[in-house]
Amino acid sequence: MVMDNNLSRRSVIKAAMGASVISAGFARSGVAATSDTQVDNPKGLISVYRLNGLTLHSYMAPSSHAAVTTQIIETSNHLHIIDAQFGQQMANEARHYANSLGKPIASVYLSHWHPDHVLGISQFSGIPFLTTPDIADDCEKHKGTYVNRKQQFKDDTPLTLPVGELPIGEGSWDGVPVIIAQVDNCESEHALTFHFPEAGLMIVQDLMFNNAHAFPMGNHPNWIEKLESVRNTEALRLLGCGHGLPATPGAVSDSIAYLNFQKQVFGTAKDAESAIAALQTQFPSYEGQSALRFVNALYK
Repeated sequence: MVMDNNLSRRSVIKAAMGASVISAGFARSGVAATSDTQVDNPKGLISVYRLNGLTLHSYMAPSSHAAVTTQIIETSNHLHIIDAQFGQQMANEARHYANSLGKPIASVYLSHWHPDHVLGISQFSGIPFLTTPDIADDCEKHKGTYVNRKQQFKDDTPLTLPVGELPIGEGSWDGVPVIIAQVDNCESEHALTFHFPEAGLMIVQDLMFNNAHAFPMGNHPNWIEKLESVRNTEALRLLGCGHGLPATPGAVSDSIAYLNFQKQVFGTAKDAESAIAALQTQFPSYEGQSALRFVNALYK
């Protein structure tokens, strides 16, 4: 498994070869990784993992943009993109990086309805934007949320919602087997996972937050049960997460421990301020601080 750290289209083209680093996220998971490239002045972070039959290019926004991660799956002839970022700047970076790979984008797939994975879709205009019927319905129900967020961000790009025509089950992307599944009532009402068994890769997006604070308003028992199922998946080597760097399977236990602690805190903390402080104290290095503001909604 080889990981490259690149931060822009220009860096991909002009990067100096041969630099060696260890990603902080990987180091915490106990796996050493090497990098072909690195550049100064990072914005988003792109990590590249060459697996059996495909390459994962994982674009993670900085913490100031909620460390949202867009996954780019490169197969022999196409790119397949999962989630489109929160803001236009980060989505534009992800799109420029995808363009630098020199392959057409087959589709953009939406893992779940939350705005931080939807609003950047304008940067992928003209490309099919697909999800399941249930998630498409979720998006339609929350259209007002998208409009409000775009107004808040002074974002005048067109709002595009996904088409609910993505079938779940077994399929193939350029001959690479993929199993698309929908999980319900976990971090969000409905969400997708993408499992590539021959590559040992599963894209779980917001089912798992790697070294990042998790959205606090999910259904913890169902969420933990599904993560336990992921942990028991055979021959799994790498997980693509919706916030934070990709992770090794051992990090699933860390996510379960986080959710159990979060659930405990919400059952004992007297107010939102106390709950947030407890989470920050227990997990001081975690990204995605913006997720903690939703704790306030639990105490209204």
